[in-house]
Amino acid sequence: MRRSLLINITLLVGVGGFVAGTPGGERQQTMLAGGYDATVGADPSTPIQLFALPGNTCPYVQRTHMCLLELGIPFDVTEISGKPDWYLKINPRGKVPSIRVPASDYATIYESAICNEFLCDYYRSNNEEECTLMPDDPYARAEIRLLNDHCDSLGKAQFTYLMNKDEAKDEELRSAMDDALGVYEEALAKRRGQYLLGDDFTLADIHVFPFIQRLSVTHRHWKGYELSPERFPRLTGWIGACSERESARQSSMSEEKTISVYRKFVEADYSFGGLNKNK
Repeated sequence: MRRSLLINITLLVGVGGFVAGTPGGERQQTMLAGGYDATVGADPSTPIQLFALPGNTCPYVQRTHMCLLELGIPFDVTEISGKPDWYLKINPRGKVPSIRVPASDYATIYESAICNEFLCDYYRSNNEEECTLMPDDPYARAEIRLLNDHCDSLGKAQFTYLMNKDEAKDEELRSAMDDALGVYEEALAKRRGQYLLGDDFTLADIHVFPFIQRLSVTHRHWKGYELSPERFPRLTGWIGACSERESARQSSMSEEKTISVYRKFVEADYSFGGLNKNK
């Protein structure tokens, strides 16, 4: 293979911008990563359509953005804000990301982890080479899914700590976040590679990277928190390895933009209410 959180807390839903799909309101950006040879069901010149928030701000969208880039599948980005009626007809949950696939008469797929597994299967069906992002080995696939499942626990811990205004609770919340991060440190120690499943970059890395990347910026800025190389030696190395990948470079916000996006929530009188997958 070529090496080429909307966390649904109302935080990033409705970030300013325009509504795609309305007169004068659609902006599309074609990403032709190259290396994709579609031979089943679709014209290879017809990109997959990725629906995203304006400005590449959503960690869940970044997951699917990275997956598309890693696989070298051509795609268009359609940016939306809010939950316009036309989008609810495509995705009744009104969340991003969603993808529309030309090979399936523009069937719509949503939820980032499901989108990414589909994209790996889609790639596999149209290419002879192995899709190492989601290996064939059933144990590796299960481990990827377990690590992705834990990402919800990390997301809850990191945002609860970030949004906390009661300094007396900070130590307890920071400890809970460290425990959640420790699962990834242990996974890296078990595999003894630069990535979560060893030497190959997989969906396990893609699914958690956007959250830890944001954590390293926001928590340093507002909480004075640094990922400790002493406590998390492998995890800090992992962040560096992931950040160097072209898919991460193309899909990531700058530190300045990350702080700007989160400031309106961190500095507001806002209480984090946890993950909500269905609204």
